[in-house]
Amino acid sequence: MATRRPVKKKRSALRRALETSWIEIILLIVVVALIVVLIVIGTSGDKKPAKEQAPTATTAVAALTQTVKPTEEAPTAAPDPTDTPTPTPSPYPIGLCESNTTDTEVVSVPGDNWKVDYLMLVNWNYRLKYTGDPENLVRIDSILTEDWYSIQNPISVAESERNFVIEKEDDKYERGNREVLIHLDEMCKGYHAATGHGVKVSQTGGYRNYATQDRFWNNRDRSIDPPRTIPGNASEHRTGLGFDIWVLDGEKYDYTWFQAHCHEYGFILRYPGNKSSITGITNEQWHYRYVGVEAATEMKQLGMCLEEYVEYKNSQPVQESR
Repeated sequence: MATRRPVKKKRSALRRALETSWIEIILLIVVVALIVVLIVIGTSGDKKPAKEQAPTATTAVAALTQTVKPTEEAPTAAPDPTDTPTPTPSPYPIGLCESNTTDTEVVSVPGDNWKVDYLMLVNWNYRLKYTGDPENLVRIDSILTEDWYSIQNPISVAESERNFVIEKEDDKYERGNREVLIHLDEMCKGYHAATGHGVKVSQTGGYRNYATQDRFWNNRDRSIDPPRTIPGNASEHRTGLGFDIWVLDGEKYDYTWFQAHCHEYGFILRYPGNKSSITGITNEQWHYRYVGVEAATEMKQLGMCLEEYVEYKNSQPVQESR
């Protein structure tokens, strides 16, 4: 019995050593496996779709950039042309239309029915290039028909007393632009309703042909400076848009009502006394010119004459008259 006991002790120690080695190996394998699993999970997490990832500072900045600068990422679609119509651009500045030319570029062009513009500027420096009649002329007495009007057509004036030239059959009658005459009639009716007075348009107080206006210029009173008339190609009487009207209230000729209300009908006092240095024409309290209600109202609010208004609307200077 004494010889067997040492053998048993040696086997037990060996077994314990082997068991300890296997446990360590198993633990090592488990640790390695856990590390591998964690690595795999981390890698697969990075590959998730962007919508499943939590927003980061980088993505927030990108989103803000897209909001501030949408045209860099997605250009805005063009608007429907039916919703925002594009106006047809005019080749001429406001007031300086095709029928005008500057004083240094005067070239007479024959022809009738040339187009007018309600804001067209005709003066010493912006002259009419056409020698014929403008469009839409009709007899004044075909529109101004009330019995308190006094319309004296040129043909009714004795030839010895005429200061006008009859170049064609239509020049025998006082004429003006048809649409403007309708507004003139409304204005005169407003005046008559407010005062009870009538209105007189005589001989050539509306449209004048080229020869008649030149005769007025050549026979002018040279003591008046600035003058009260202007050469044929520089007169807006040749447009059919301007009218000389006289109020029939005795010898006083009070134009207070017209000056206060003419803009409501689209007219302006064309040659006010305080603008003579700009218009180049002395005060004419009887000369009214149609420009349209919107423009006339704005000119009254701004205190501008037509020369100033055309320059203002074009944002560029026009030549000073004379």
